[in-house]
This record gives sequence, C-alpha cells and structure tokens, in this order.
Amino acid sequence: MVEPAERPATRRPGRIGRVARALTFGLTDTEAAPVALAGFLLRGGIVLLALPGVVLPSVIGIAGVTGVDAIAIDGRPTPWLLTLIAVAVAATFVWLAIASLVGSLVDIWLIRMASEPRPDKTPRRLELPPGSLLVQLAAIRMTCLLPLAAALAWAASRIFNATYAELTTPTNLTSPLPLRVVLAAGDAVAVVAVVWLATETIAAIAIRREVLAGRGFWRSIGGAAAQIVRRPISTFVTVAVSYAASAAAIGLAMVVTSIAFDWCRIAARNQDPIAIKLGIGDFATVRDFRPVAFSLAAFAFALAWAAALALAAVTSAWRSAAFTNEVTDSLSAERESAGEPNVSELGLSGPTAERSGD
Repeated sequence: MVEPAERPATRRPGRIGRVARALTFGLTDTEAAPVALAGFLLRGGIVLLALPGVVLPSVIGIAGVTGVDAIAIDGRPTPWLLTLIAVAVAATFVWLAIASLVGSLVDIWLIRMASEPRPDKTPRRLELPPGSLLVQLAAIRMTCLLPLAAALAWAASRIFNATYAELTTPTNLTSPLPLRVVLAAGDAVAVVAVVWLATETIAAIAIRREVLAGRGFWRSIGGAAAQIVRRPISTFVTVAVSYAASAAAIGLAMVVTSIAFDWCRIAARNQDPIAIKLGIGDFATVRDFRPVAFSLAAFAFALAWAAALALAAVTSAWRSAAFTNEVTDSLSAERESAGEPNVSELGLSGPTAERSGD
C-alpha cells in the first residue's frame, strides 16, 4: 500500500525575517519611497519637519495679537477663544477627513507594493481603487481615532492649565515653552501618546485586513483587535521596531534641520562684517564674507531638509511593509488553522484575487 505523499508545509518567515524583509523593501523599492513620503507629509509629517524652522512667539507677542480677548481676568478662556478653538477643531476634522481619504489611497498602493514582489524591477501600474473602498478605509481610520479624540478632550484642560501657568509664571526661562508644558502635564501627554499608538496600531492592522482579505468594516476592526490579543509579542515587536525607527529618524532629522536653521538665523542677523583679505601684495582687497556665510548656511539647511525627507520616506515605507507582512502572516495562520488552502497572492478587497495592473 502506497501512502499518498504529504504536501510540503509552507514555512512562514519569523519575526526577524518579516522585519528584515520590510527593511529591504523600504531601502530598495524606489517607487514605494515617494508614495510613502506623500502619505507621511499629508498626515501631519510636514508639521514635524517644519517645527525646527518655526520661531515660537513670546508671551508679549501672544498678548499683542490676542489682547484681552483670549483669557479673562480670572484666568478662564473667553467666548472668543472658545469660538476660535471650535473653528480650529472643525478645520482639523475636515483636514483629517481629506487626509484619511488620500491616505487610504496611499495605504492601498503601499500594501500592493509590499505584497507583490517585483524581482525584475519593472515599473508598476498603480490604478485607482474603487471609491467605496477608499471611503471604507477612511471610515475605519476615523473610527479608530475616536478614542484618541476622547483622550485629547480629557487632556485638554490639563495642557491648557500648564500652558497658562508657564505663560504667566514660568518655572524657568532657559527651557523652551513646549518642553516645560510637556513636563508640567506629563501624565496627560503620556495618556494621549499611549492612546494614539494603540489606535494607530489597530487602524493599520484593520486597514490591511480589509485590503488583503475584504473582511468588512466591523470585522476588520474586530479582527485587528483579536490579532493583537492572539499575537501580542509579534505585534509588539512590529510596532516597537517600526515606530522606534521612525521616531529616531524623524528626531535626528529635526535636530539636524534645527541646527542648520540656527546657522541661517545667525548668519542673517550678524551685524559685524566678516573681513576676508583677497589677493596678493598691492592687489589685495578686503571683502565682507557674510553673504557667502549665509549662502553656505542656506545650502546646509537645504541638504538637511533633503536628508530629512529621504529618512522619512524610507522609514514610512518600512513601517507600512512591516505591518503588511505582519497581517499577511496572521491571515495565513488563520487560514491554516481553519483548514482552508493558503493562497500565495492575497487580492484586494473582495473574493477575487486582483493584482496591480491587471
């Protein structure tokens, strides 16, 4: 009696293999980096990169702009300030909605790139997905932001009180105002950071489960939460490595651009001539070197910004691929445990496998 040959088991890559594969994707895929950079900048990355070049107004400057309209004599916000905050919240909501729609398109393209290897380096054809899928992914991300909105609402009063205290009676004048506010309201800032990281993780997993398997709105969100419970160590490693790398890269970029921006400010404000003697003997002349110094500082600032954008692009593509690999491995494990045949190419939302450019 001849026993049937057993099907060779497909071996899925381990945690280190998935992270390494994502890193290779971020470093080598020249098409993914610009797409990832666009998504990063649209979702608020441009604010982080621009912060080193922003000169914060002084207390006197803020008072000169707002006058007595912002804070009442008892320290409470006036109706004018509350109206201004409401308008800012509404504008932020509109921006988040637009960023979620366009960001969902970026997510779909990055998921396609990471799940469809391109060994021959042929150009990809990234077509527009159905509008219903974009709306569904945006709704998933906006729904996952609701706990963050609640955390921000809870922390707003603590942060406002800390800001008001530092503006009226500063603890010290050597540290920047944002740093003093963060230290004074450390518990509120920590809660917001933890909630943001948790909601961002659930949203990233839910979006990929919807794109790769078409599980539906609530099943994708519920499946993301269940995946975190089933695979806590693997999910924690993916989140820790990818976000730590992004934070380190963005932090380094902000430090370098801040130093280069300070060079530009010093070169622009220097009132003392920088005398440089040029020539030989009687043909020598003395020139002011300040324009050259400012040009060199501006060139250094431009290089710092270019390096910051490159780092943001690579780390964003790496982070997206790391989550895609994590979800792909989880879906494969779920199929194996359910006795379903494992597919080598996961299609986009829907039962029929689709591929970019088909």
